[in-house]
Amino acid sequence: MKKKIEKFVRWFYSRRLKDKIRFLFLALVITYIVTLYFIYNFLVKKNMMEYVLDSNYNTMISIGNNLNVEFEVVDTMSQLIMTNSNVIEYLRDRGHENTRINNNAITAMYDISTKFNYVSSIYIFKEYKEYIHISRHLTNVDLSLVYSSLWRKEILEKRGACVIRVNGHGAFKKKFGEPLISVIRVINDIDTQKPIGIIVINLNIDILKNSFNDMTSDDRNFWYYAGGKNILDQNEEFEGLDEFRKMGIGKKEFDQSIKQGFGVTRVFSYYRVPNTPFVLAKIETVPFFRYFSVQAVVVIVIVIALSILCIVITGVFISAFITNPIERLMQFMNLEKPEFGEKGTGNRPALTSKENELMLKNSRLVEINQIMSELLEKEKAMRKAEMEVLQEQINPHFLYNTLGFIADLALEISADEIYDVVETLGNFYRKFLSKGSREITIREEVAIVQDYLKLQKLRYHDVFEDEYELQEDLLDFKVPKLILQPLVENSLYHGVRLKGEKGIIKISVYAKEGLLHISVYDTGVGMSLEQIRSIMNGDNKKSFGLKGTMDRIRYYFNVEDVFEIKSEEGKYCLVDIRIPI
Repeated sequence: MKKKIEKFVRWFYSRRLKDKIRFLFLALVITYIVTLYFIYNFLVKKNMMEYVLDSNYNTMISIGNNLNVEFEVVDTMSQLIMTNSNVIEYLRDRGHENTRINNNAITAMYDISTKFNYVSSIYIFKEYKEYIHISRHLTNVDLSLVYSSLWRKEILEKRGACVIRVNGHGAFKKKFGEPLISVIRVINDIDTQKPIGIIVINLNIDILKNSFNDMTSDDRNFWYYAGGKNILDQNEEFEGLDEFRKMGIGKKEFDQSIKQGFGVTRVFSYYRVPNTPFVLAKIETVPFFRYFSVQAVVVIVIVIALSILCIVITGVFISAFITNPIERLMQFMNLEKPEFGEKGTGNRPALTSKENELMLKNSRLVEINQIMSELLEKEKAMRKAEMEVLQEQINPHFLYNTLGFIADLALEISADEIYDVVETLGNFYRKFLSKGSREITIREEVAIVQDYLKLQKLRYHDVFEDEYELQEDLLDFKVPKLILQPLVENSLYHGVRLKGEKGIIKISVYAKEGLLHISVYDTGVGMSLEQIRSIMNGDNKKSFGLKGTMDRIRYYFNVEDVFEIKSEEGKYCLVDIRIPI
């Protein structure tokens, strides 16, 4: 290898100055292209793919939550039906085909179901092979299967909770069209708490389609997978099924895989929707131009064009004012004549060539460093933009759930109470929007949390109590907007609610040892040391809300160590934000 290098050096120095400069410019262009490629592949593309994967995870979670919200609505409908007095009278009646009782129960079922979407048919089965139903589509029912002990086993074991099955595990089938989604639950006698019947609500397949309807595009497609088939079209296997099978679709709660292609990248993802038999599958095609905005592409093209133009101008300048004059001077002085001696003819041109080479190389290195600095600044700007986008996000599910809750309240309580709920929701969003400000005072941040918890209390009643310990002189300190609400939401949904007993959520603001402390404490299920370590290291993808919040605080205050988590499993969890005053 050393000999080859020495041979190349000798060859290079034997060339004329003009040839050396051309070779140098060719090397610079190649170096420039290779540098841009590595910057693109290992910086821009890598970071963009991380963003795509994180965004992809949150999209899948959001769709799964949308579907579960719809099933919660169906669950509410089933409760309204099974607690209706006419339906209870029908189930308790031991006569056979009592027309008046049957008609009253069917009328009640019809009146309640008209307020809900996606309903195809509703069946109520007594314990001794008698049933009533309403139907919007022709549906076949296999009574022998419905009354079999094997079919009923899982339903009875749920003790009143819903069981979701496709076509009721073969018990129901449309005469024409798509499959049905059956929501099944046992009906217990209010007095004896013994089973007196089973209610089956068959839903259209639109309940699955509409969960992701607004998120599909030409390069993003979704399917629901159940029982080894594409549930949205059981006659066809969905595109990319082989790739999903390699991933072991449904074995994990969530998984995703990247497949690189020429000019495009395909991301295969699946998410097992909790409490359902469905696996949401997604294929997203990420073309080359997705890695850059239109403005970024224009800037890069301009930079490349200007760089090439500068290289050409520099080459012309060197040729016109350095190499050509030197060649003319050599011809004029007739350096080839022997009177100058062999030593004179060999050293001077070589020396001039080396000096010019060093000058050109230094000039090119300065330009390359400038380009790299510009690209790195653009990368930092992109990261900042991502933080701002994250800051402007709030889970739309909270709004959907609250509106659904208000709709349920409308059936039960007075208009004044509903007005109070709607006014609280309006106050929450008005404070949250903050007239477009990216920073607000701690006082405003706490007010947002208070409205949020007030709405959650109205929804979940006695699940929790909220407490506040606030140092008054710190409440006008400005912080990035929406740093408390995600932590409080985690405390409620991943802490207190999971414990199954009434808990406490406590927000504290105080100063200690030159630091402002904003802490959220809950008496929920807590976390293990392994979970805490995973969150602190940023390895836990489920803690995306906490990670994004802490990243924004780090960026805003330019401090790395901004939070601490303390917890004991089954007892409590404390997230303490520490900000320099």
